[in-house]
Amino acid sequence: MGFTQESLANHLKVDRVSVGRWDRLENSPDPFIQPRLAAALEITPAELVELLDPAQKHPAPIATPQKTRRPGHEAVGRIQSASLAFQETDRRLGGGVLLPSVELFLSQEIAPLLLDACGGTAAEIFSAAASMTEIAGWMTHDSGQNSRARAYFERAFRLAVAAENNALAGNACASMSHLAIELGQHTDALRIATTGITKSDQADGTIRLTARLHTMRARALALSGENLACAQALDTAESLLDHAAGEKPADWIANFDEASLASEAAQCFLDLAEYSAAEQRATTAIQLRSGDRVRSRAFGQLTMANILVGAGRPDEAATFGSEVCKVTASLSSTRVLDQLNDLGRTLASARSVPEVAHFLATLGALSHVSDAQEGQTATWPV
Repeated sequence: MGFTQESLANHLKVDRVSVGRWDRLENSPDPFIQPRLAAALEITPAELVELLDPAQKHPAPIATPQKTRRPGHEAVGRIQSASLAFQETDRRLGGGVLLPSVELFLSQEIAPLLLDACGGTAAEIFSAAASMTEIAGWMTHDSGQNSRARAYFERAFRLAVAAENNALAGNACASMSHLAIELGQHTDALRIATTGITKSDQADGTIRLTARLHTMRARALALSGENLACAQALDTAESLLDHAAGEKPADWIANFDEASLASEAAQCFLDLAEYSAAEQRATTAIQLRSGDRVRSRAFGQLTMANILVGAGRPDEAATFGSEVCKVTASLSSTRVLDQLNDLGRTLASARSVPEVAHFLATLGALSHVSDAQEGQTATWPV
């Protein structure tokens, strides 16, 4: 391609030493760099993996553009590979770590594709862009920037509508409904989730998505104090998940599983002050979230802590809070820190309890400025 190590390093915004190590197969590029490297070399992500694999005695040659190549489909493949890599790292480390790279990828890799999209691949490119934009929204939300997160979610919804992709539009509705709930806008959340169900019902491979949307309805109904309607929505979601085992999900749709349902159900019962049912669901969510799902497990532990506060067990609540404090050093998530600070304020009056005193002392070593009130006044696109 005519690159020197120096010029390729400048192109990818990395140092030349890193490129030299890739050349010598001493290191592999970080997952979020690999799609950009493949694009620079005009090869597919799969071909790049072959080049980077030391076990390959005869790595695939660098491909040159041919008339028979389909740039649109290759671009979609690169975006999908990047999406998987970003999400894997996000689950382990939190949104704050990767957000700058995702935003750079959106501006440098995806935006030009949208401007040039035409013909049979236009819908695929718009769908891919919608998915990556939604990922940016979640990372921004996790970084505590709710106004920007809202803008990303709304943009993802409009891109999905432009692609005529009802599954992705429903997926964006689930994300917008979630954010509306966290902003205290339960009426908006209910409306958006209901619209999302209408969208998802018009697409294949959306059983889990529809379950997620019914769960968002349940969250909104719980905040409205509608116990029976909330329970019915949760029952519908659980029934849908029971029938989703053999389904091939639609492309680009976020996964929604039993742990996700248990976590949201725990929040519902917490909002309804049904602490026994809430504790049961939170226990399930924590047990199912292991391995690399560090942030999800932290949220489950924080939910459990709030349940235990409501149940009058501040010592146990503080123990869960202290456990979450241990992972904050490796987890760049403003939402986790926000919820820890909220728990600290709630438990402050019980500081005479040894476990609470220990938790407050640990929390005191953390610092964070909340941005949780952003994004409350604008009008949703649904």
